[in-house]
Amino acid sequence: MADAQRPLKVLAVDDSEEGLFLLQQLLSARGYEVVTAASGTETLEKAFAERPDVILLDVVMPAPDGYEVARTLKGDAELRYTPIVLLTGKDELKDIIYGLDQGADDYVTKPYNAQELVARVHAAVRTRKLYNELHSATVANRQLQVRLKEQFSFGAIIGKSPAMMELYQVMAKVVDSDVPVLITGESGTGKEMVATALHANGARRDRAFVVQNCSAFNENLLESELFGHVKGAFTGAIRDKQGLFEVADGGTFFLDELGEMSPALQVKLLRVLQDGTFTPVGGTKQRKVDVRIIAATNRNLEEMVKKGAFREDLYYRLNVVNLSLPPLRERTGDIPLLVDFFLDKFADKSGKPRKSISKDAMFALEGCAWPGNIRQLENELQRALVMSGADPAISRSCLSPSLLSVSESGEGPAAERNGALKEALEGLEREMILGALKRTGGNKSEAARQLGISRSNLIAKAQSFGLE
Repeated sequence: MADAQRPLKVLAVDDSEEGLFLLQQLLSARGYEVVTAASGTETLEKAFAERPDVILLDVVMPAPDGYEVARTLKGDAELRYTPIVLLTGKDELKDIIYGLDQGADDYVTKPYNAQELVARVHAAVRTRKLYNELHSATVANRQLQVRLKEQFSFGAIIGKSPAMMELYQVMAKVVDSDVPVLITGESGTGKEMVATALHANGARRDRAFVVQNCSAFNENLLESELFGHVKGAFTGAIRDKQGLFEVADGGTFFLDELGEMSPALQVKLLRVLQDGTFTPVGGTKQRKVDVRIIAATNRNLEEMVKKGAFREDLYYRLNVVNLSLPPLRERTGDIPLLVDFFLDKFADKSGKPRKSISKDAMFALEGCAWPGNIRQLENELQRALVMSGADPAISRSCLSPSLLSVSESGEGPAAERNGALKEALEGLEREMILGALKRTGGNKSEAARQLGISRSNLIAKAQSFGLE
C-alpha cells in the first residue's frame, strides 16, 4: 500500500527502450517515482520486489506477454490490489475486452496522447485508494470473523472438568443438526452462551440468531413479540408488526426461561415445532418459517409436566437433545480458569494492567458454594477489582464479607471444609458421586465410567452415603 510520506510509485513496462524513456520522463516530471521493466519476467520480478502503486503494462513483449503477467499479478494476495493499465497497439474491441478480462483495470492505445496517459494514471491512483480501502476492510472483516469464532467457539466456554468435557462432546454432535435443543441448568451457568456457540458454529451461522427471554413480557405482549400482530388486533396496534419467529427465519431462535411461558403460548410454540406454521395475533392467514429452536430453563420441566404446569407434548418436542449445565459448585476445579478469563476480560475492557489474585483469595473463591454460579463469580471479581484500588493484586480482604463468611463456615465444597481429613475426603467423594448421578440421570454404569470406578464400587459407596 502507498505510503503518504513517499511519492507514488509507477512500474512502467515496455519492450522498447525509447518507449520506456518517454514514460519515465513523462511521469517523473509529474512527481511519480518510476521503476521500469522491459520483459514479462522482469515485470514480475520488479512488481514483487518494488510493490508499485500503479503498473503501466505493455501487452506485446517477450514471454510472458502482458495478458499472462496481468493474470499472474491479479492472482497474488497483495498485488491483486494494484491497478494495471494496459499499453496496447491493438485497438479492436475484442482485444480490449480480452485484456480487461485478464485482470487489467484500464487501457491506453498506442500511440498514446501524453495528457490522456497521465489522466489514466491519475484515475488508476484513485482506484488504488479504493483498493486499499477494500483491502483494509477485508482484513478487518477477517480479523473480526476470527475473533467472533474464538468468542463463540466451544473453546470460549470455560471449563475442563469431566462434566464440561461431556457437554462439549454432545454439543459437537448436535451443532450442525436442526433438532431442537433444551439447555437446563441453574441461573448463571451460561445457558445463553452455549446456545450462542451452537448457532455460531452450526450450519445456520450466517443467518439470524434471535434471543427472547420468556419472562420479560406478560402473556399478551410475549405473544405479539413472538408471532407478530396485524393492524387493529388490539388497542395500540396501529400497524402490522413482524414477529421474532419471522425475523429468525432461516436461522436460530433461542427461547430463554421457557418455563415461564403460559399454557396458551405453549400451544402456539408446539405448532411451530411441528410444522413451522403460526398465525399472528389478530390475523387469519398462517405463516411458515424455517427456524431451529434452542430453549433454556432453570426450572424442572419434568416436575412441571407432572403438575400440569407445562405441556407434556411440548416438553418431548423440545427435549430431543438435553444439555445439562452443571452448577459451579460441582466443578470448582474450573474456578481458577474462570477467574483468569474474567481478569483478562476486565483488563482488556478497561485498558488497565491485568491484576493478579492472591492464593488466599483464590482459596476463598474455591470454597464458596456459588448459588449464583458463573454470573455471581463475575460480579464478585468486578467488586474485588474496585475494592483492590491501586494494589496490583486482589487479596482476600477485597472479597465480599458474605462470601468469606460462607467459605469460612464450611458451606462450600467439601474438600475445603474445616475438620478431619477423613471427613473432608468423604464429603468430597459423596459430592462427586452425587454430581455424576445427577448428570447421568441416575445411570450408574455411566456415572461409574465418568468417575473411573467400577459399577459395584459406585453402588456400594452410594449406599454408604445414603444416596440410594
